[in-house]
Amino acid sequence: MPGGGLFYYDSKVPGNGENSAGRGQTVILIHGLGDEADTWRHIFPALCATGYRVIAPDLPGFGRSIWKGRINMRVHCRAAQELLKLPGAADSGNPAIIIGSSLGAGIAELTAFKYPDLVQKIILIGGCFPFKYKLDKNILLASLPFAGKRWYRSFRLDHDRAWKSLFPYYYNLGSMGAEDREFLRKRVIDRVESKNQERGYFATMKSMGTFLPFNKNYMMRALRNFPGKIGMICGENDYIFPKDRTLIVRQIRPDIETIAIAGAGHLPHQEKPAETSAQILRIMQN
Repeated sequence: MPGGGLFYYDSKVPGNGENSAGRGQTVILIHGLGDEADTWRHIFPALCATGYRVIAPDLPGFGRSIWKGRINMRVHCRAAQELLKLPGAADSGNPAIIIGSSLGAGIAELTAFKYPDLVQKIILIGGCFPFKYKLDKNILLASLPFAGKRWYRSFRLDHDRAWKSLFPYYYNLGSMGAEDREFLRKRVIDRVESKNQERGYFATMKSMGTFLPFNKNYMMRALRNFPGKIGMICGENDYIFPKDRTLIVRQIRPDIETIAIAGAGHLPHQEKPAETSAQILRIMQN
């Protein structure tokens, strides 16, 4: 893509014929703000094991997608659209499924609404358009000019504070396995130390502030008219995107199935991966 190199995992192994991994329908997994493809580390193998081709990108400016060009909502959507155009990923005879988490849920919607012939179904985890988020104090602080970047950079001096900044996104981060906790701690430290990801985070935040208000009416119409199926999954204890927010969306699309995952916060695919995988597969195969 113009602007940088898009990193993504792809379960399909080219050239191996019947031995290729992921010979079935394509599933694209899109992470949220300040996250990366590894957020799906427990979901990716579960979907591959049932025969799906699974693709999970680091959005521009996040993770390993080093970005020199402009970063905004439209660039993130173009990245998702480029994945639909990968060889064998999707066509009108074999449309893809897109799953998005938090901000990634909105990107999944935008992509599906633009290419309804290439997307059969979308599954929205902890987010959607139109939406209202309950912003924790860290997100509110990050949105302030100058103060936000000063807050973000302060984590480089105190990695324990960086680790604790994750707590609002989980129901009980401390109860997760030691391997997961170690992984998440290392990842948040890598993130706050990365100038590329700092730029990606704040550029995306700024873009959201102008993109969402001006596109709300379009998104409501597109949601109503999208011909594919839509499923929503929320953590029972998600305080960033409480499950009652799904009622707003169901007023527009009463046919949307909504599922709450017990014992999970904003990232049920990380906190309760087995339960979330089971519900994802059920929605996809229904």
